[in-house]
Amino acid sequence: MNRLLINTANEELVIVLELKDKIFSSIIKSKMHHNEAMLPAIDELLRNKNLTLKDIDEFGVVIGPGSFTGIRVGIATIKAFRDATKKKAYGINNLDLLYALANSQNNEIGTVAILGSRDSYFVAKKINDIVYKYDHNITHDELVKIAEGKSIGMFSQDESLNSFVVQFDPGIYINEMEKSTDQELVPIYYQLSQAENEKLKRGMISIVEASVEDVSNIKAIEEKSIKTNHLTQNDIKNAIIDDNYAVFVAKFNDEIVGYEVLNLTDELNVESIAVDSQYRNLGIATKLLDTAQNYAKDRNINILSLEVSKSNIGAYLLYKKYGFVLRRVRKNYYEDGSDCFEMTKDISK
Repeated sequence: MNRLLINTANEELVIVLELKDKIFSSIIKSKMHHNEAMLPAIDELLRNKNLTLKDIDEFGVVIGPGSFTGIRVGIATIKAFRDATKKKAYGINNLDLLYALANSQNNEIGTVAILGSRDSYFVAKKINDIVYKYDHNITHDELVKIAEGKSIGMFSQDESLNSFVVQFDPGIYINEMEKSTDQELVPIYYQLSQAENEKLKRGMISIVEASVEDVSNIKAIEEKSIKTNHLTQNDIKNAIIDDNYAVFVAKFNDEIVGYEVLNLTDELNVESIAVDSQYRNLGIATKLLDTAQNYAKDRNINILSLEVSKSNIGAYLLYKKYGFVLRRVRKNYYEDGSDCFEMTKDISK
């Protein structure tokens, strides 16, 4: 198997060439932009091995996060190679790559970070045995808290952090490409444009009780956001009209972008909660939880409870930050075989 893969998402331009069981590489620390240095470097590496692009069986490219311009250049180049040769091409997440490099060199590294723009970071951390990639930019202070005093794996030295700088290892690049199933080559950009940020700042968020007319919108968000144990439209409809349940929707400029289904017993169970992926990180899920908490207090209920898959790290972190604690673990609870974390919050204090 002959493979060619590139990483243009970082300051250094990396080109890795695998020929059967041998690996060759080139790292370019150049003042030129990657789009100027990349093609000559690839051409030189191939010519030195008496190869052309037609001799390559598979291509790989780091799709981000990282340099906005670098990512676009790398993906465009590999797409052109793929289309010209009719061969397969795979996308590699830069945070997965960084974590693999860091973990192979220091197995005590649990957090990795890539410097973004505006003094922010792209971050991944091993949580519940899963390498969780935060889907938004992390500030310096947030990163320090996430790392919990331990070293942070990075591609380059950051004097403001307790950083561990990974060393280049072309074998890890090949391993990450072999693990990849992503052939879409969609770039990973976490930061919103200025126009998008302004649009979101101007938006109005409101939480209101759901009506039967909202069922299809709620179901659409649930289908996109929750992987297993789905509610049916009848489940949602019955919850809206049943006095033992309460259903609220979150509206952004009058568009339904989130919901929660609450079940009233001696506790208030958050049976289902989700926010459309386009509107996450705006505090909407927290507003829904605030509504649930206030709803419980109004009915003299002291305990909020919910269930979350061990693999749903984003939700788990949100609930933990909100004050929920683990009550018990239910093994192999969900349809996909994942464990269930049953969590509670005492709101009597």
